[in-house]
Amino acid sequence: MEELTGYNLPEGSYWVKKVQQDEKGTLIVLESKQFMVKILFAGFVYAMLCSDESGLQKRNHQWLEKFAEVSLIDVAFFKLTDSKFIDYIKDQTFGYYEDFDFKHFVAWTEDNIIEIIAHYEPEIEIQEKK
Repeated sequence: MEELTGYNLPEGSYWVKKVQQDEKGTLIVLESKQFMVKILFAGFVYAMLCSDESGLQKRNHQWLEKFAEVSLIDVAFFKLTDSKFIDYIKDQTFGYYEDFDFKHFVAWTEDNIIEIIAHYEPEIEIQEKK
């Protein structure tokens, strides 16, 4: 069953400042008027999808309906334990990843959505802007 877990980032309207993949891992930097949030996946990620928020409207609408008790409008970063994206990645490997404990992480901002499939939690650093 699909469950959503929010990461309690400070409230605010966030936008994507940076998405970077290199030898250190995958870094997503979100920014609001008051905060910078660095989300680092310091290892291999199985998939990453970067999209304009309007590009996945049907799926986004389904999440809003399904998780109505969690106001997704205010959740800038969350995790799904089961999703169609996880199923898709597992299916594309002819079952090779079937037993992996994948998680679907979503950075959801006003303009963009960054999605990561990984089997571990990211490191999150929150800095208040001066």
